[in-house]
Amino acid sequence: MPLSVNNNISALNALATKQAVSSNNIANVESSKFKKSTTVLAEGQNGAVSAKVQAVNTPGVMINQPDGSVEELSNVDLGEELTGTIPTQRNYEANLKALQVQGEMEDNVLDLIG
Repeated sequence: MPLSVNNNISALNALATKQAVSSNNIANVESSKFKKSTTVLAEGQNGAVSAKVQAVNTPGVMINQPDGSVEELSNVDLGEELTGTIPTQRNYEANLKALQVQGEMEDNVLDLIG
């Protein structure tokens, strides 16, 4: 496979990881004491993309309970998580389109040869 195809596939895998982490954060936005995670995308060897998941240990919102105790809520910002999924989706679509164009170019070359 050409190097560009491998790079697109690695990017798709990394973006899928990023989307899964955001989905988990959104699903747990109302869970007590839940700590969100974040995904850092990085360029690897030969232009491949890798994803590293990191926990974010900032404290969540503290609320007073009727019995006088204090409860910590999750540290997930729903607005931040939802808006962060938009560029991830667009990047995913762009990498899929690049793979599609690569396949079309290979088909055209084969048509010219044969």
